[in-house]
Formats: sequence, structure tokens, C-alpha cells
Amino acid sequence: MKLAIVSLGGNSSIRILKEASKLFRDVTNIHVKKVEIGLKTKSVELNIEGNKVKDYDCVYIRGSHKYSNMQAAIAESFLGKAYLPTMPLSFNLAHDKFLTALYLRRNNIPIPTTYLVESRNMAKKVLENVKYPIVIKIPSGTHGKGVMFADSLESAKSIIDALQVFNQPYIIQEFIEGSDEGISDVRAIVCGDKVIACMKRKASKGELRSNIHMGGIGEAYELNSDQEQIAVRAARCVGSEICGVDMLLGREAYVLEVNLSPGLEGISNATKKNVAKLIAEYLYKRTKEYREKESGVKDTDRKIDEVVTTLNVKAGIIKLPSSVSKIAGLIDGDEVNIKIKKGIVKIVKKEE
Repeated sequence: MKLAIVSLGGNSSIRILKEASKLFRDVTNIHVKKVEIGLKTKSVELNIEGNKVKDYDCVYIRGSHKYSNMQAAIAESFLGKAYLPTMPLSFNLAHDKFLTALYLRRNNIPIPTTYLVESRNMAKKVLENVKYPIVIKIPSGTHGKGVMFADSLESAKSIIDALQVFNQPYIIQEFIEGSDEGISDVRAIVCGDKVIACMKRKASKGELRSNIHMGGIGEAYELNSDQEQIAVRAARCVGSEICGVDMLLGREAYVLEVNLSPGLEGISNATKKNVAKLIAEYLYKRTKEYREKESGVKDTDRKIDEVVTTLNVKAGIIKLPSSVSKIAGLIDGDEVNIKIKKGIVKIVKKEE
């Protein structure tokens, strides 16, 4: 099987590339800046320095928000021809923090109260009716850049005055403190129906932003079942099977943003896991499944796990152990077919 990783050639992408080369027959690194795109009525043509891009079984696209249109176009050109862990429209959606929040809200995923404002006059009305401190963000910022904090109306107005120079919309968001001493949040790496690695990030002294790129400290953290489901649902919401989901954990889990190209060095060090290897293995597994589905050849050797447990029925509702839903890859909101006869309940997830 042939894999292409489209990226800016960063450290994390190279890590995944090296691990994938142990699994795939052919692995290619395509630099996003070298791709030329031609649109026709019935096709999208990709070239690299004048040479047509060859066919692949899997195309994994990573990189900066600056190239979201290019990433979307590349994904669109391979749609239906290769396994894509991230859908074309995901790049414009997930690279915009407000659009992400909008789609998360639509899918009933908890988010901090968030406002999008276009001008100082609009911001003034919001600033006079929010509880401080607040967070002010640029919609497309990454690695903690473009994120500012205001602990009073006066400091918020000063930030808004400075932002007017850039003549672009910005986000005003409620600030949620972590339950531990200091400011902390979690970054979860989602692969399909589960979180493969998670770390708690704590801001360095004198810094409110907990991003590793801003000097934050990471340590391994394990989400509970409900929190993991929220992370997986957030990834699905933006149309990506592989991504980083940033959350704040308090009385409930709030999703801050979804990152389609998460850095792996910090979380690999914090969790002592080879996260690049886990991603490469997931890409290989899903590509194999994609090829089997396209060819019509089914994996007849797929193992069926069996769990022996005592049935828990309350008010007529059957409560299954968390291990059952985890093995089955079922999460809240999944569409399923339920087949029933005396003594048997069969739940089958609908094919996407």
C-alpha cells in the first residue's frame, strides 16, 4: 500500500513518516508549498514542479492554517480515490476557532461561552456584560499565539484598541480555570474511536498560556470514559479521524479547539508513548480497511470479543460496562440498528 503525507516537513510529520515506512510499501513526503493545483469542470489536477502527482492508497494532510485552502483542495482531489483521515471541508473549519466552536455547539459538545466581534463598538457591548477574566483570541492563531487575557474591562479595552490595527474579527471567550492550582488544560490525541495519548498542560510561571510551544509543562493524564467520548465526538464534529483536541476539565469537560496537525514531541515525552507509531499503525489499519471495502473483499478473520458480565437493568434501561462500548467503538450519538428477540439484543453501528 502507498501512503503520502502532505505537510510542511515539520518534526512531527517526519516522525510519522519514519514509522509509516515500516508498514507501508511506499511512503512519500509531499511538501505542501510545492503542490500546484488546477481545477477543471470534472476534475482536480495536482502537480509537483510540473509532474503529475501519482495515486496513493492513503493521503494524510498536515500543516499550518495558512495553507487551509490548499489542504482542502488536495484532499478534494483524492476524495473517493484514497483513504483520507481528514475530510476536505475540515481544513477551513478546524483552522477557524469560531467556526469550530459553532459546529461543536451544534453537536451539543460543551464549549466556553464565545463571542465573535468585528469592531470595537461591537466589542464594547460584549465587554460590559461579561464576567472577568476573559480570553481574547485571533480566530486562526496557533501554538498559543494570538491569545490574550484581560482581567478587567480597562485591560480588555486596551487589547481591543490594539487589535483594531489589524482590521480583522476576533473572539471573546469566557475564562475557565482548571481545578488544580494554577492554569492547566489537557491535550488529547484522537485516532478514530479512541484517545491514544493525553497530557495535562500547565502554564510556566508568569504565563497564562499552557501550550508546550509557550513553555508549558506536560504530564501524562488519563481521561475518564465520558471525557474521552467528548474528545472523540469533537474530532468527528470537524470531520477528522486524527487530531488533537484541547479541553478544560472542571465540573464538566469543555472543548477549546481541535488541531488537525498536532505537535507530537511534547505529548510523546509526557506520556512516554511513541505517538507517531500509534498514528502510523492507525493509518495502516484504516487504509487496509478502505482497500478491502473498495475491492469488496471482507476481512473474514476479524476477531469478535466476548465479555461475560452481570446484567445491570434499571427502569427498563440496560447499562453496559464501559469496556463493551470501548471494544465496539461506540460513542454517544452513534446511529445503530438494534435487533431484538427473546434473550438476545444485537446492536450494529450503521456504516458511514
